[in-house]
Amino acid sequence: MKTIDKTILDTEYFCIMPWVHFHALPNKKVLPCCMADSDKPVSNVDNKSILHMMNTDEYKKLRLNMLNNWPSDICQRCYDVEKLGTWSLRQSNNAVRGESSLNLVKSTKMDGGIDKFKLKYLDIRWSNICNFKCRSCGPEFSSLHAKEYADKKEGNLTVFKMEDIVVGNNKDGSFFERMTPYLHHVEEVYFAGGESLITPEHYQLLDFWLENEQTDIKLTYTTNFSVFKYKDKNVLDYWKKFSNVEIFASLDGMGSVAEYLRSGTKWTEIENNIKMVKEKAPHVKFHITPTISIWNVHQFPKFYEYLVDKRYINPTYDGGLRLNMLTHPWYASIQILPYAYRKKLIADWRRIRSNGNYDRSVRNAFAVVLEALKTKQSTSIDGLEKFFDTEFATDKMRSESLFESIPELKEVYQWMQAAKEVVNKDNS
Repeated sequence: MKTIDKTILDTEYFCIMPWVHFHALPNKKVLPCCMADSDKPVSNVDNKSILHMMNTDEYKKLRLNMLNNWPSDICQRCYDVEKLGTWSLRQSNNAVRGESSLNLVKSTKMDGGIDKFKLKYLDIRWSNICNFKCRSCGPEFSSLHAKEYADKKEGNLTVFKMEDIVVGNNKDGSFFERMTPYLHHVEEVYFAGGESLITPEHYQLLDFWLENEQTDIKLTYTTNFSVFKYKDKNVLDYWKKFSNVEIFASLDGMGSVAEYLRSGTKWTEIENNIKMVKEKAPHVKFHITPTISIWNVHQFPKFYEYLVDKRYINPTYDGGLRLNMLTHPWYASIQILPYAYRKKLIADWRRIRSNGNYDRSVRNAFAVVLEALKTKQSTSIDGLEKFFDTEFATDKMRSESLFESIPELKEVYQWMQAAKEVVNKDNS
């Protein structure tokens, strides 16, 4: 192993997360972070201690790789993001908490194990409880999706390695109890779901930190932002007591686009919730984390400008837009769209990309979408057919209508039908 000093933070493959972070999914998988390959867990939530979970052979090997500046397959997503010139979770955490945590790194044993675990950054997805059925989600992260799959599709949830509609890693309360001693050192917590604002452990954590006067902890959320009340609790009452709260709302569009894409959405209620936070908890930083897909790529530039015009978001804030490109399901990616259709969208995306009043990080995010739209590649007719077949089947099940909600996609459907006719003629 190399000598450990602050220069290790600038190496290609080192990441501070395996020394200061804990991340677990509802299905009990433990991962180094939320960017890690979920098919390669380093541990699992079982009846063993937290320290045991942090000292599996997989975790030890990962730490040794990082100390020697060797790549690890489980971390590939961060490497890919960095190749695109985008700031990765690895780089961000090295910058924020790397230097202050070097003493923990220096105490690493020769086999990659650790004797003490000081939890600084917590990210546990406690369950799949959710009040939405987003088109790009599934049963693993939405109990409503799971119920729909089990009831209306007459599906067996074991295909998702689920035993029940609601899955969680803390059903008997023992996992939270084992985690409690480590909560005193937490500097930041990231809440996501399911839907974090209707998750009981979310409020258990906030109550714990209030009781221990740890109100300077940074609370960061990804939330559908649809509901502030859970039983007798109102999250606004909690946010007022914490000094550093940052929201990244999963908002991809407005009106009928939002309501179709994230089933359960009532756009007027979402907008009222934004106004309520601005009024009652003005210290809370509000941003969005959209996913760009075939459903919303046509509307998003206007949606973003609408949010800016209403002063719901601040486009000059560095890191205030966490934009994701949809990759799953693959047939809903914007890159399966006909190039002629994508060309029509370029002007709108170029306009917001070139807005000099927006922070560079925001414009860079738009540039990624713009490049995807400009890329000339053969359209996947099979992909489009899969997309529309899936949408029509889900529409029938939910009594919804793709073309009523997103009429722009009718043009894509007609293009696909015409292309299929040409193919059929060529093959006859």
